[in-house]
Amino acid sequence: MTARSPDYMKCNMAETMIEKTITTYEQGVRLDRCLRLWIPHLQQALIEKAARKGLLKIDGKKAKPSHRVLEGQVLSYPKQFQGLEIEAPEHEERPLTSADRKWIKSLIIYEDDDMVVINKPAGTPVQKGTKQHKALDSLMDSYYEGSKTRLVHRLDKDTSGIFVLARTLPMARWLTQAFKERTIHKTYWALVCGVPQKKEGLISLPLTKKADSTYEKVHVDHEEGLHATTYFRIIESLKDKFAWLELSPKTGRTHQLRVHCAEGLQTPILGDGKYGGKEAFPMGRTGLHLHARSLIIPLPNGHTVTFEAPLPNEQKETLINLGFDLV
Repeated sequence: MTARSPDYMKCNMAETMIEKTITTYEQGVRLDRCLRLWIPHLQQALIEKAARKGLLKIDGKKAKPSHRVLEGQVLSYPKQFQGLEIEAPEHEERPLTSADRKWIKSLIIYEDDDMVVINKPAGTPVQKGTKQHKALDSLMDSYYEGSKTRLVHRLDKDTSGIFVLARTLPMARWLTQAFKERTIHKTYWALVCGVPQKKEGLISLPLTKKADSTYEKVHVDHEEGLHATTYFRIIESLKDKFAWLELSPKTGRTHQLRVHCAEGLQTPILGDGKYGGKEAFPMGRTGLHLHARSLIIPLPNGHTVTFEAPLPNEQKETLINLGFDLV
């Protein structure tokens, strides 16, 4: 049997609501992920539709799918969600092979009892979804048998680089709050097409997400957009053709760096056809050249740790072939 489409909930979706209290197990995760912990095969489209209709609530107040839930809160959702678990197809989790384990181990930069830091490959999503079965959250849960990892921040599927997951609930709470309060410093590297007019500066452009005829996309919107700022610095440039940038986001909006490079600096990231169009492919088709380089994390014991992720081979080869100095 197949899962029902979003049309299933066109009528009577609000007739009956289910209320469920958030436990320590769900503490700190996104609302949509929390729902899928309870109803594993629930489609994201149904969750988002319920949110648009005001049928997802936390303690009686409307909530977005991206809202992070807290222990003791009451999450309300349509009763119709419950039946979807039975009708959805069963996908058995494939146990990790020795090759899988070797690959995952090669990604790990640091691990202890509280957290694990990895160098995420481009093309690997961080969260399992309807069409994403090989995701970091489920892979790491399988890797650490009997120990659940928790997502505390996000990284786009096509972006490579540093990514941290919590291995205990207290650390999940600490890291989630640290990311929320911007006490964790993030640095990215990007290879852009063209060279910014200034060697360094601050990009400040408000962003909003809108759907067009093709797909959902983030746009600059000075009237309704959310405040978004990014510090940039040119590490090295090649005449007026390419620039290797260091980017430090001061806010955490969706696709912020990609839009700020393409529209704020007029230099799209190499391989970013979504925001750069044809200008993002001066050398033909290639992957997105955006890499999460480092995280500086304050720990509960008062110490601060810095983690760095080396460039993936594809991006390193591009820089070398163009003539950049990587020393």
